[in-house]
Amino acid sequence: MSIESIIDNLLDEEQNVHGIAIVGSDGTLITQTENWDISGDLGPINELIQNNPDLGQKGITSITVQGIKYMVVENTEERKIGTNITGKGHIIVAPVPIGGTGALICYINPQVGPRDALFTVQSYALKLTNLL
Repeated sequence: MSIESIIDNLLDEEQNVHGIAIVGSDGTLITQTENWDISGDLGPINELIQNNPDLGQKGITSITVQGIKYMVVENTEERKIGTNITGKGHIIVAPVPIGGTGALICYINPQVGPRDALFTVQSYALKLTNLL
């Protein structure tokens, strides 16, 4: 399965995913949907991907993507979830492989909670394991 078909299938299956980007294990942007340009935010995104705080450690508390600030509400090696407290949406960063340095990054519909799309996003990140 190609990266493009994985993106198409994810967008077809999960209507709450409104933007997708894929970052390779070397920290470079592999691809992104036309409606979401994260190329100017790769530094902070890569820092978040690589940040796996131990239990009780604070870690990264916020990240800005395309000028929107997201509060990091969950930061584990399996997932990083950010939410905008003014209702401008959410981001899910699913490291590929789990705990790895590549990632599937998705912008989530502001009308739903990020967990509504989490399982689907994580399952598609697993499909990228051998492609990044």
